[in-house]
Amino acid sequence: MAVLHANEDAKMKKAEDIGLAYKNAEKADEVVAYVNNIPITAGEYLATYASVQNNFALLQQDANKLGLKGKTMVDNTSKLLNKYSPGTIALAQQLADTAAYSEAIKKGLLKSDQEVQDYIQSIRKMEESNPEAQKTIQIVGESRYFDQVQPKLLKKGLTIGALKAQVISEQKDWTQYKYNLAKNAELKVVNNELITSTKEEALKYLKEMQDVFKP
Repeated sequence: MAVLHANEDAKMKKAEDIGLAYKNAEKADEVVAYVNNIPITAGEYLATYASVQNNFALLQQDANKLGLKGKTMVDNTSKLLNKYSPGTIALAQQLADTAAYSEAIKKGLLKSDQEVQDYIQSIRKMEESNPEAQKTIQIVGESRYFDQVQPKLLKKGLTIGALKAQVISEQKDWTQYKYNLAKNAELKVVNNELITSTKEEALKYLKEMQDVFKP
């Protein structure tokens, strides 16, 4: 029972930290980097940073529920989370995701505003019964969350999902494909006080993480 409570506490802490990353619109909407000329905001970077910090606690708890193979994967992932700073991992994830988003746009896979709204409606009830989602919404504020934060995040996520589906349908390795996009992407950091890691460090993390998830 103690493990269950610890797991729930870690999830709520993650939801709270993500909410705080987006709460102040002026600070959260500041552009801190560009990947292939697509802006990454402070909110996006800090929300990813918050996820990285809290994922370590969640991984440690999940390791107890998994079989040998799953536990080995969790152990290897935990080692990487210890080896690289949250800032490097956050930059790596934003670099890889935004590079994939850029490629999806080039391929004509960008989701329309209507498709995004339809998806938002389809998950609304699930969000209403999810305490972590409600915590984030409460901190950000309903208006800002539903009108600005969520649509932008989901447009990016759904568009990347469309590219992933296409890549997998072509019998290609998605993780390797995404790594190559990140490697070839142009990264320009404009806030060096917030983002102190380099592209080279981010790519090293992505490469090692790719090895962890090899079949």
